[in-house]
Amino acid sequence: MKRRIVLKALTGIGMAGVLPMSLTRPAFGATAERFLITISATGGWDPTALIDPKSNTPRADGLGPVNNYSASAIKSAGNLSYAPYPSMIEEPAIESTGHFDTFFNKHADRLLVINGIDTQTNGHDSGRRFMWSGKLEEGYPTIAALAAAPFADQPMAFISNGGYDFTASIVAPVRTASPGTFNQLAFPNSMFPTDPDLLDLELVGQSSYSLVQQAREERLVRQRMAETLPKRQKQMEQLQTVKSSDVELQSLLNFLPNEVSSGLAGQAEVAIAAFASGLAVSANLNASGFDTHGDHDQDHTPSLTALLEGIDQLWEQIELRGMQDKVTILIGSDFGRTPFYNEGDGKDHWNITSIMAMGAGITGNRIIGATNENFEALKLNTSTLQPDDNGIIITPQHVHRSLRDFLGVQDDLDKLFPIGVEKLDLFS
Repeated sequence: MKRRIVLKALTGIGMAGVLPMSLTRPAFGATAERFLITISATGGWDPTALIDPKSNTPRADGLGPVNNYSASAIKSAGNLSYAPYPSMIEEPAIESTGHFDTFFNKHADRLLVINGIDTQTNGHDSGRRFMWSGKLEEGYPTIAALAAAPFADQPMAFISNGGYDFTASIVAPVRTASPGTFNQLAFPNSMFPTDPDLLDLELVGQSSYSLVQQAREERLVRQRMAETLPKRQKQMEQLQTVKSSDVELQSLLNFLPNEVSSGLAGQAEVAIAAFASGLAVSANLNASGFDTHGDHDQDHTPSLTALLEGIDQLWEQIELRGMQDKVTILIGSDFGRTPFYNEGDGKDHWNITSIMAMGAGITGNRIIGATNENFEALKLNTSTLQPDDNGIIITPQHVHRSLRDFLGVQDDLDKLFPIGVEKLDLFS
């Protein structure tokens, strides 16, 4: 998608009234020096097929192999172990940035892997909530919202591409949409809003369209004057500002590629452009295709490859903007998948999972946590972070307690949404 179309589309979202009220002030405060991106492999990924490899060694309980590859095929890059492609699955071209070998040989030195995380659930909603907020129960904001909260007066402080993006009203998310929706919002008077060569073909003439715009603005004024509560009056003032296109997003243009990619790569390009232009502080990106209850190897493997391609493009954009020491990336999923296949050659939901982290402040080439041959979490010593029968099982609460400390989440917000577990030094 052309970058000028994306730019107008983002403005169009604001003009359509979707840009959140609390983020529409034209003057904003301090500039962020740290940025956060969370990437959700939505649906429940299989760590044993990527960063916590388990082979086809027969299980003692007779449930079948964990995966369809041999122990001798498991690979390594630096201190990281990673899975090979399953037997009978055609690998992508080695030139693909998402090929397992290509990706891990390029990024191992900057990757932190945390294995053996117990999500304590196999439900999608609860799993996403726990993984991205640190709380299994409802009501806690995503970590991306906590990171963006001090900069809530910036136009697009928190960008959401779907998934768990509850904010508890500490910051409003700017939710993105498909390119087609963007174009329709950006060019409401075009007969062909999705065709850049035909955008100038209008539904009505400019004089008539100007009258429509004037009528809309007058209606907004009447709505604002009819409000009696100060809070509602201010909201209507902000809505009027948005609909009259006072929100200035032109600086994004200088940071977007000429052709914006599709999928996760495109989400990454828009997020980094928003960071570089000073409009956003955090973003959650979203990849799909992981809820593979049938034909697991055939369907899950391409989704993992696409995920790695998107992460690689994200890092390329970060390096292009010289933001390697400013952007931290966290990659995770709802939960894991069973360490055996069902009757349809699929894998169902499993409570144990893993995360990856990279970027600013992360010491890479490390693995923390472990699972046994049946993909069950092992206890860890809270000081050494090594397997210890007298230790604890890592949960998303431990991850978020450590992550909040690492990111410097504001003390008042930390107390408002407390996480009362042992502090583990997972990210430093």
